[in-house]
Amino acid sequence: MLSKNNRLHKEKEIKSLIHRGQTFFLPEFIIKYQKNQKNSSRFTFVVSTKVDKKAVVRNRLKRQLRELIRGVLPKVHAGFDVLIIAKPNSLSLDFAGLTKQMTFALQKIKLLSDK
Repeated sequence: MLSKNNRLHKEKEIKSLIHRGQTFFLPEFIIKYQKNQKNSSRFTFVVSTKVDKKAVVRNRLKRQLRELIRGVLPKVHAGFDVLIIAKPNSLSLDFAGLTKQMTFALQKIKLLSDK
């Protein structure tokens, strides 16, 4: 689980991110991000029923994504809000594949340092 200061959970902030944030597309994810005025980066995840109808499958994917971000959090630059939207293709990947794709995406949008 992400610590409280690394979670983006206010509806107003999420809607602002959706409307004003920059977007990066992958076959497995859509990533929306923008600068914030905080000392830490905050993340939120969306896995809709379009990905899978079963809540068990959606919740498992969300847990995997949270754990993945928690693992790379020390390398993430501070001061960003990030929304990760899962697509149906993300179910075909195992945890190592998800990690590889997410690391690639975060490096591409320059949110991940090379430490």
